[in-house]
Amino acid sequence: MLRTVIAAAILCLTSMSTYAAYGDWKIYSAYHNATKTVMFESLVYVLSDGGLYSYDPDDTQVETYTKENPLSDNGIQDIVAVTPTHCLVIIYTTGNIDLMNSDGDVYNMPDLKESALTDKTINSVYVSGSDVYISTNSGIVVLDTRRRVVSNTYNFGHTVTSIIIDNGTIIAATPEGFYTGRIGDNLLDSNNWTCKSTSKFQKIFNVEGTYFIIPTWLQIRYISNKETLDVGYVDNAHFTSFSIIDGLLFCFGDDEIVTVDKDRNIHRYKNPGIVYACKSGSTYWAACGTEGLKGYKFDTSDGFTPTVSSIIPNSPIRNYFYSMRIYDGRLLAVGGTRELPEIDRTYTVMQYEDGVWTNFEEEALHAEVGDYTFRNALAIVQDPDDSQHHIVGAAMGLVEYKDYKYTLHLDHTNSPLKSILPNISTAGYYIRVSALEYDDNKNLWMTNSGTDTIVRIRRYDGTWQGYYLEELARHPGVNRIMFDQRGWAWMASHLSATNNSGGVFVLDTNGTLNQRSDDRQKFMSIITNQDGTTYEINYLNFIVEDLTGSIWIGSNWGTFVTYSPQSFFNSDFTFTQPKVPRNDGTNYADYLLAEIDVRCMAVDGGNRKWFGTFGSGVYLTNEDGSEVLEHFTTENSPLISNYIYDIAINGSTGEVFFATAAGLVSYMGNATDPEEQFYKDLVKVYPNPVRPEYRGQVIIKGLMSGTDVKIVNAAGRLVHQGTSIGGQYTWNQQTAGGERVASGIYYVLATDADGDSGVATKFLVIKE
Repeated sequence: MLRTVIAAAILCLTSMSTYAAYGDWKIYSAYHNATKTVMFESLVYVLSDGGLYSYDPDDTQVETYTKENPLSDNGIQDIVAVTPTHCLVIIYTTGNIDLMNSDGDVYNMPDLKESALTDKTINSVYVSGSDVYISTNSGIVVLDTRRRVVSNTYNFGHTVTSIIIDNGTIIAATPEGFYTGRIGDNLLDSNNWTCKSTSKFQKIFNVEGTYFIIPTWLQIRYISNKETLDVGYVDNAHFTSFSIIDGLLFCFGDDEIVTVDKDRNIHRYKNPGIVYACKSGSTYWAACGTEGLKGYKFDTSDGFTPTVSSIIPNSPIRNYFYSMRIYDGRLLAVGGTRELPEIDRTYTVMQYEDGVWTNFEEEALHAEVGDYTFRNALAIVQDPDDSQHHIVGAAMGLVEYKDYKYTLHLDHTNSPLKSILPNISTAGYYIRVSALEYDDNKNLWMTNSGTDTIVRIRRYDGTWQGYYLEELARHPGVNRIMFDQRGWAWMASHLSATNNSGGVFVLDTNGTLNQRSDDRQKFMSIITNQDGTTYEINYLNFIVEDLTGSIWIGSNWGTFVTYSPQSFFNSDFTFTQPKVPRNDGTNYADYLLAEIDVRCMAVDGGNRKWFGTFGSGVYLTNEDGSEVLEHFTTENSPLISNYIYDIAINGSTGEVFFATAAGLVSYMGNATDPEEQFYKDLVKVYPNPVRPEYRGQVIIKGLMSGTDVKIVNAAGRLVHQGTSIGGQYTWNQQTAGGERVASGIYYVLATDADGDSGVATKFLVIKE
């Protein structure tokens, strides 16, 4: 009877086949620059942008692999297949190593990462039987994949760039020449290594007994005498990568591919864009850079003929994320940076919506401005009247898009924007538009950093207005604009080459842009907290208004808040530095994130605060910052970098996005934006039904802020109760006694904080 009731209930209740559960992590890796392919078992594995994906030629399925699942790290440097032990060896830039079997199970080996080697820089990888030889700046590390141990480390005082093994002898290329060592000897003793030649080469390959070598100037040469390692000339060309297939050394260059056999016979072919290739059956699986994975047929007369078109997982175009915005569930991101000394990143603009990435058109703008100027997108906004019209602030000025297509570039030649260095040939690269924001009247404000008139406004009617502000002219590194609920403009300034401090600037235009006489403005480079402690600000990184109207700022000294921002212009104004009680039986407390470089912040639907730091990961605190609820780092979570540039929250789902120095990652939080009132159609329970295998949180969405939630069984007995965070409530499926509830239909009874209104819904739990 119970099974019949449950089956009938399943038909009546709303279900959700796929959803992200509270606490889930997701890494959004880029896969648009394929650099290596490896055949492992029946799949083609592709190394791309430091990430990994596979392609099954039989069923054309593509699968991606990240630190979220199942890998143990981020930033892959190399992959090799070891046939005798049926494993794919994944080597990270950190020195961490994963062994993955054909089922996708991973065994982590942090031995090299945690070793005492002074320089763990990895230069190349060589497979011999079940052993993997890793050439590093500190010598050779030998990985035994059968026993899953680092069996030897040969440090004979030289950087090793490449090795081969022939007849039990290791031949190692170093910056000082070729060294050899017999595997049967004690190679831990540097005296057992012999310098055979002082010729300096970076790569060495063994093609059916013939040694080919690649010098730093990228010629192809060979070893004419294996005893003395004399060098002979083969060919002169520019190559970037190499692979050995069917007794041929394939040398891949930008324009051509050269093959060389053991007898030094050379053939040249036009390169269709291949960076690296491996072979399975008659198909050559090629890493083709921005074209991803492709399949080719190869023969000595016709060269490479395409057979399988480009395969790239839907993903960001690059792992460059700096500033982000969310509009109606749509994530917009740009991938520049303003770090000092300045790091140039390829100009990158992306959108993510409903599981799909859209990469904004690049070709036309790139062709117009050239390689040198096509750098560092710094800010993005969406037109309040047109969701398909976007404006990007960059190192080269202002760029506009319609339907993700480039339409307009404004710089010092066709707008009032100015270059920091107007008298040089590359002046177009020094038009720093580093902040963008629309005011309530749909005027677009921007900061033309580093120039005399920092603030410029493109008004709603298309006209321009320069806003000279003397205080900002002395502190021109402005990277944030935020309008509060009064319409005041708050701006964050950072240390730059022309000033030695940053600070917070506030401008009250009194709603009259054309009338300067009624303006109020104030700049603070020295902040005083509630205890009288003063801080000279070098980097003011963000300004955020929370749900109660309090203003939070983040700096190189930590975070501060004012609960009465309306008093900012008073002479005795001070900020509050939140304190976290120690809870150790004393009355002592510590300043929240004291002396931590806090780079960004976001406020979730429960008015809780998310802080991103530069080196210390991510913190989540309660509403007033008096309690740290979570602290995520690369060591205790799937976070891929502890350096956080920006945070954005999708208020509809609770997903929290982190723009990190290594790319984009998200965490599914338990707070969504609250509803202003109850709507029965919006109050949903996920998953529904709750099936036996599900052990995660049950999520109730569509609630008002501070909703009182009661969960009762079909008999009306109270099972659980609590209060929502923002518009969402989570429940672990347990009773107050810690036991998982029985199968059956359960009801959610939700009432507002005052008990004036309420709503009810139901869901099904299937325990067995």
